[in-house]
Amino acid sequence: MVRDAAIQRTIKDIKNSDIRIQITGYVKDIVENDYIILNDKTEEIKVDIQAVEYSFQKNNLINVIGELNFKLEGEKEVEAEIIQDKSNLNFEYYLKLYEIKKELNLV
Repeated sequence: MVRDAAIQRTIKDIKNSDIRIQITGYVKDIVENDYIILNDKTEEIKVDIQAVEYSFQKNNLINVIGELNFKLEGEKEVEAEIIQDKSNLNFEYYLKLYEIKKELNLV
């Protein structure tokens, strides 16, 4: 089975046509080991973490790779496949680089 590539996005830039995405942001809340709320300074998104092992905590900077799902209410949700620690990442520079890549149509 061949998987689609995970497209780098900020939450506000998620498109309805996206299948797998990659989002970097801060853990705003962990809800009963079922899901987290991820905030990337543009918006927030619910991330289902039931299928992954994790050791992060609230306020940690992480990268989530997973499948994008749309709920009946129109809510976006990511089903996490991989979660990476990004605590050493300069998030402000990351966001600036993302915006440059977006202007160049690279994301």
